[in-house]
Amino acid sequence: MPEPTDVTATVTGLLEAAGLPVSDEEREAFIGVYPTLRAGADSLYIEEVRYEEPALIFSAVAK
Repeated sequence: MPEPTDVTATVTGLLEAAGLPVSDEEREAFIGVYPTLRAGADSLYIEEVRYEEPALIFSAVAK
């Protein structure tokens, strides 16, 4: 997990890049939940299957 100062800088940068005005309380709330959200997003990536195709693929070709 990132260091607390990195989390603060990351959240602040993301909010500024998105152009979202937030109060100090909202910013602190985002900083508090960011490590959990980041860990959840990171857990969705599995290195071993990066070149595999999804299990469900819709083919619009008529057969």
